[in-house]
Amino acid sequence: MISNQLFIEYKTKLVKIKDEKELEKTYYDIITKCLRNGQFKVYELLFNASVEFNLFFDINKIHDRFSIISKLLLNCTDKVSTGYQTSALGEIIDILRFCNKYGLLERDLSDSEKKVLKNLKKDILFRTNLKDLFGSVSNSFIFYIYSVMPLDLYNYLINSSISFFPDQDDLMNFITNFFFNQYSIYGLSVRYLSSIDDFIKEFKKNFPHYDNQFRKKEYLKTSESEKLIEFNISYRYRMFYYGIEEEREHLEIKKHLVSPKNIMKNIDKIIDKKNYNFYNLSMVLLGGLGPQGLGFTYSTPKGEVLEICSDQKETKAFIIKFKQYLKRKFLIKLARELDNFSIDKNVKHEIIEFLSDILNQKELISYSKKDLIIKKIRTFLEQFKEFEEDNRINLQKLINKISNAISIILRRIELRDQFKTRMDLVIKDKIKSEDIAKLTSLKGKSHYDVLRERFFFQNIVKWFYEIYKKNKLLEINDNLTE
Repeated sequence: MISNQLFIEYKTKLVKIKDEKELEKTYYDIITKCLRNGQFKVYELLFNASVEFNLFFDINKIHDRFSIISKLLLNCTDKVSTGYQTSALGEIIDILRFCNKYGLLERDLSDSEKKVLKNLKKDILFRTNLKDLFGSVSNSFIFYIYSVMPLDLYNYLINSSISFFPDQDDLMNFITNFFFNQYSIYGLSVRYLSSIDDFIKEFKKNFPHYDNQFRKKEYLKTSESEKLIEFNISYRYRMFYYGIEEEREHLEIKKHLVSPKNIMKNIDKIIDKKNYNFYNLSMVLLGGLGPQGLGFTYSTPKGEVLEICSDQKETKAFIIKFKQYLKRKFLIKLARELDNFSIDKNVKHEIIEFLSDILNQKELISYSKKDLIIKKIRTFLEQFKEFEEDNRINLQKLINKISNAISIILRRIELRDQFKTRMDLVIKDKIKSEDIAKLTSLKGKSHYDVLRERFFFQNIVKWFYEIYKKNKLLEINDNLTE
């Protein structure tokens, strides 16, 4: 609403300008101001309105756009580094998406830059990650990600004074080796657990069929292969405390719930370092990051095992094809549930007929649609004479009974049951193991969003550290020659 009002205000100002040169200058002054203030919606509206002012939009006429974009990104970096507002990492992704959509990072590359870019494009995982996050990207966008962002990060950190890291080397080491090993974002806790090789080693210890090809082949033929197994893994964490690296002496134990068939089915792809996917490995039943000690683990293309917390109360993770019903199946179940309540047969029949008319034949009925269905039933029943003003209490009692019946059919699933159902769907080739991260979300952000964004920032940090090491080496050499 505020964006629309601001756009109208700017547009009104532009409409009053009759001189073409003054109009163009004012237009680009305003759109530059919108970019500088991070008013992306207003920018978008003004961009689309350029044709109304007979202006051919020229990205090069936006004053200091590269400097402005760097400041926007570093402002997010400042939020992360000084206030632990790690959600600002998501803001960085949003800014870059906006820049990519409107070509704000476009420029001509030099021959030397093109040569660097050619080598950079050989990194298939990096290119796939960029496409996954931003869609199609230009050469100048790729070069900005590789060259400008890490350098801006380095310059920012080298000149910053983060109080709990008085030693610069400690700060650089923490950013590079520890920050993305344990942090929170979008209300989700994230932690690096181990290498995928270590996880598979523990899996083999607890699943003797794995190494013996004959036993594995025979095992897969039996119904036992669809069963899940549980085992504990002990982890030792290296942590930073106020700039001092400290290795914990005690072990932290996590209990994993694993589908052997899922692991065996995907093992070659899981351990393939050239494969850009995040495979679901297990559910943590004990010692997990969630409020109830729960979590889900995933492999990463860098050969890591990462845990992301799951909260039974807040998670919006629903299972595809589980607790979702087609119209016919839902109505049959509802009719049966209504038989368990003292509801007049004629009223029950009317309700089922009514829902049969208003619901689409192939519509999926899930828990999220319960309130809408109840609202429509209430509106329908209010037309009956027996539910007029004097009998509103009876109507509410009936609605409560119908609501209870629908809740029984569409009740939410325990996380453990969700995991079991997912593994069952993977085994039956209904969904892919690498798609499971997309099915678990909190407040609109899925585990997959966390995983792919973390992969992106790991690359930025890697290149940032290369700059730091290079400059550190130059500094040492300079000291030696003095």
